[in-house]
Amino acid sequence: MRNYIYLDGDEERQQLIGQIAKVRLDVLRVVENVPADLWYTPRYHNWSLGAMLGHLNLADRLSLWLIQAALLRIRPRIPLSLVNQANDFMANVYRNRLIDASKRDMQRNEKRITTLIQHLPEDKLALGVYHPALGIETTVERALQDLYVYHWIEHLHTMQSVEGLPQTKADWV
Repeated sequence: MRNYIYLDGDEERQQLIGQIAKVRLDVLRVVENVPADLWYTPRYHNWSLGAMLGHLNLADRLSLWLIQAALLRIRPRIPLSLVNQANDFMANVYRNRLIDASKRDMQRNEKRITTLIQHLPEDKLALGVYHPALGIETTVERALQDLYVYHWIEHLHTMQSVEGLPQTKADWV
């Protein structure tokens, strides 16, 4: 079950920004536990660490575009089959993605996402967004949490499981 927060105040927005920062920090902690000689070996559902980080960063950028389109009342209905095909293709493209480059992308993406959350007008939170992976129409408010927290948590748990690390259990999940 996902616990969503209402982003109708600065405190709630800062809470979401904190959640986003925490899950990314937890992903980086996993990276620190993976020996460098295994960074480009398929490990997570046949994805390498390089591919996993590349996927998360690309998903952040595409999600930002999806939300920005929704703010303009454009709601593309991207089929899950297309998402899965793109993920499979990108797993090979990103297989040898440099870990340091992915870390830099994580920081840049987090800044962009934070800026969006901080400056998003409250009257835009209820606008509709089609969430391709879930196959549902949702709101901008929930999409921010699904795409930037819960998507990352799902992959974080996969990585922690493979690496034999305890799974992160946050009080807001």
